[in-house]
Amino acid sequence: MRDLTNREGTVIKAEIVELTGEGTVKVIVKLKPYDIPLASLSDEDQAWLKKWDLTQRLGEEAAHYNEEIFRDDFAAEGFGERWGHYKSGSVVREGVLVGITPEGSDHSAVDNIKLDGRQDVQVMVRFRFVGSEGKSFNVWLDDKDYKESHAGHICSISISPENLTISDAKTGQFANSIYEQTKSGAPLSDELKAMLATKTARFPLELSRDEWHSLVIRTKGDTTTVLIDEKEAGEFSSEGISHDTKSLISLTTNAVAVEYDDFSIHAAETE
Repeated sequence: MRDLTNREGTVIKAEIVELTGEGTVKVIVKLKPYDIPLASLSDEDQAWLKKWDLTQRLGEEAAHYNEEIFRDDFAAEGFGERWGHYKSGSVVREGVLVGITPEGSDHSAVDNIKLDGRQDVQVMVRFRFVGSEGKSFNVWLDDKDYKESHAGHICSISISPENLTISDAKTGQFANSIYEQTKSGAPLSDELKAMLATKTARFPLELSRDEWHSLVIRTKGDTTTVLIDEKEAGEFSSEGISHDTKSLISLTTNAVAVEYDDFSIHAAETE
């Protein structure tokens, strides 16, 4: 139960039932059901309802990420104006994002969203590997203005049908000095190899192809937690993950035949 206040200041006591994807909240008032447009309610009630909805769907932990930054269900024709791309042949088709790296490209397809820098973020997306050609994809959490790592890379989450890999890119293999040394072909010292081994964690998966799966990625401080199909698939802590201005979230499709739907970004509200 909650007292809901509309833009005109009228207050009703309602039992909250559901926040729909059509921008309405289903309620019961005096034993009768109603659909109330979310936008007709006060800013305070709208924020409370969005936080309540996250908690209902994803549990108490989701309440930490109570500010919605971006959402796309790919129902519209083509990409929305906030989407950016790098060497991407991806398309929006029949209500899903079809990730495509163009044939002969020297870089995997990148489709991304910019945001104001945040430390604790939550990325959610549904995905499926289509047939035998769908190999893997990465979700990159980067800082487009950070110059001490290649391409501003901060944290990478890689998903294949067989494995989950979580990496601290900022202080690991994409730190400028390490990246340049690797790119040059110069051998890495045993000490450096040992250090890099601490910057990545791998976890086994058994994901069926041609079926949709849900993915939730959460960073909190120096820890990244990954849930697949509502179960924890892996957790990894490393200093670079605590970077406080993650400002670029990317879906990177390695080759082809990975599809995405219901993509969203949430963040913990800043003080």
